[in-house]
Amino acid sequence: MYVIIVGGGKTGSILAERLSGRGHNVVVVEKDERRAHEIASKLNVLVINGNGAELDVLKDAGVDKADVLLALTDADEVNLMACEIARKQGVPRVIARVNDDAHAKMFESLGVDTAVSIPTTLSMLFEKILLGGAGVYGLLSIGGGKGEVVEVKVGPNSKAAGKKLSELKPKDVVIAAIVRGDELIIPKGDTVILAGDYVAMVGYPQAVSKLAKFLRGD
Repeated sequence: MYVIIVGGGKTGSILAERLSGRGHNVVVVEKDERRAHEIASKLNVLVINGNGAELDVLKDAGVDKADVLLALTDADEVNLMACEIARKQGVPRVIARVNDDAHAKMFESLGVDTAVSIPTTLSMLFEKILLGGAGVYGLLSIGGGKGEVVEVKVGPNSKAAGKKLSELKPKDVVIAAIVRGDELIIPKGDTVILAGDYVAMVGYPQAVSKLAKFLRGD
């Protein structure tokens, strides 16, 4: 997979390292010259020193052959422009970091595949830690904050332990995956939930919170 990452900050550089380590062809576009040289010296990836909001720079990065572009700078206007250029150049998947929730709709209207809101996602994580207690992990906010993706550890005293997924009948929540030890399970109706499982779910915030408490055994 050919991946362009616009923004070589901490998130961008860590992601570049992880993706290149998995054998993907990664290009990082970083505006700050010093930072660009630093990334190039540490990672085995191509680094372009330039503004990711400019067409010529993205062409140098190979936008015409990219499978995905991730705009991860701390400036929404740069991320928005990079995404717009990528869309016009026919990049199949475009993912953006949104630093200001007020800009989320602009990214959605542009047709960005996934817009990750940093403020909402972080606040959701801290809210889960504060109100949900141990064993609840906020993963992602979606739909401009209308939905949440949360992972919860099934507690030893949970009434859900030993039950089939079909018996839970969760409302306004979809259980997307279960991690059991080193095994990833894509659940079906007859999948049995066990204590110690990590359950990833997506749905409306209140519904997700209610099911999370039930799974933990509160």
